Amino acid sequence: MAQAGKLFADIEAYLLTITHPDRCTDDIIISTCKLHWDVATTLDTITSKMRLKQGHPKPEDFEVLQRAVQNLDYLWTQMGLSYTPKIHGMLGHASTQMERLGGFGDLLEDDLEHLHQTSKRITDWTSRIKSRTQQALSHSKIEAKQNHIEVRDATLKQKLDFKREFKVVRKADAIARGVEAKAERDEKRLNTLSSVEQKQHQRHLTFQEKEKLRLLNLS
Repeated sequence: MAQAGKLFADIEAYLLTITHPDRCTDDIIISTCKLHWDVATTLDTITSKMRLKQGHPKPEDFEVLQRAVQNLDYLWTQMGLSYTPKIHGMLGHASTQMERLGGFGDLLEDDLEHLHQTSKRITDWTSRIKSRTQQALSHSKIEAKQNHIEVRDATLKQKLDFKREFKVVRKADAIARGVEAKAERDEKRLNTLSSVEQKQHQRHLTFQEKEKLRLLNLS
């Protein structure tokens, strides 16, 4: 979502080149791409704040999150999207829960998702073994090796020993570039935050709403 600007700019440029008798106007294409761009950037702002661990958020983080949640509610309405339980949880409870707990980034499921991906990879390796019993044994052995501290250390050492030598970048330079990139992302998020608060987007009608209007005009 951090690359939403470039992504939707490319989509907009492509759609504007299409010629079709049922094609919508250029203004609709541009406004729709801008609306999706703002939604993606607003979601990026919200998730960047929600990932802060307990005790790390500052007062300005809570303020930005609250503003972004209000913007998302507005944008969601303009897009004519359904308010599913997940989006309701984000709009109605994320900000208050984050303030009450002082941040909950350490309660997210990133580690669990990593375990799922690892298990899926092992399952793919053992899926061609015909015997279910042998599959389970092989899966357990691979998992045990990967989780064994000595095996992990030896594997890492081997990778480092055989790794091609590249030009070493100074750690201070890498940290400085990281800080600069974060500052640039934060600036873009705040610019979008202020822009959306102007509420200049037109509401996009859903397909059902368009059909209803069309039928009413025919009657």
